[in-house]
Amino acid sequence: MAERVVRVLGRLFAAAVFLFLVAPLLVLVVSSFNSGTSVAFPPTGLSLRWYSYVLGSPDWLVSFQLSGVLLLLVVPTTVVIGTLAAYGLSRGRFPGRGLLSGLALAPLMVPEIIVALGLLYYFQGIGLINTIPGLWLAHSLVALPYVVRAVMVSASGLDATLERAAESLGASRARVFLTVTLPLLRPGVLAGAIFAAVTSLGEVALTALVAGANTTTVPLRIFSAVQFQLDPSIAAVSTLLMAASVLIMLVVERFFHISEVL
Repeated sequence: MAERVVRVLGRLFAAAVFLFLVAPLLVLVVSSFNSGTSVAFPPTGLSLRWYSYVLGSPDWLVSFQLSGVLLLLVVPTTVVIGTLAAYGLSRGRFPGRGLLSGLALAPLMVPEIIVALGLLYYFQGIGLINTIPGLWLAHSLVALPYVVRAVMVSASGLDATLERAAESLGASRARVFLTVTLPLLRPGVLAGAIFAAVTSLGEVALTALVAGANTTTVPLRIFSAVQFQLDPSIAAVSTLLMAASVLIMLVVERFFHISEVL
């Protein structure tokens, strides 16, 4: 009897924790359908007017396009560089390897505002403030350590005998890496790509310092909008981003079984 009570209480506690985590998202989604001019929960009426407003707003559409372009630039860049760096750091044996590993993961240890200030001063000197290349480099810098760390975890469990077997059969080192090593690193590469995409899409502090009037991403526009007005359009944009994230995750799970990776 006591064991059953403990099991029921455990399930209730788990359900309460899950509800606490999901409740803010549910409130945001429901509020996006409010027909009024301000965010309210429960909504005073149901309407799609704010979705129509967001999808018809040139400012929001430009921000969506910019965030999409940054994703297409940041994810491949960080995945390629991060995968090669992680493999070299985890499998290589050379002086200074520990120092290089620390430098590769340094942005994770330094407060983001410090990194943003450093990039602000540096980009001002080379003319990259308020430019897409500047945002590309900035987002890649903060996303790269996540890729390196994820791939290093996969590389640490890599069976070196498989690579040596391929080399003994006459395969070049490049072919071994592409046909043997890279498929074995796929879990870490996929996880790193997801982390890089999430980091880039949600980046605000760093973007606020290196962006400008012509390079306002979706998170930065949301942050700016809530300072002056709090209408349901912000909730509508957030709901669209969540829906896109869920759709992408379902597609990735369907073809790559991402649940086995994460």
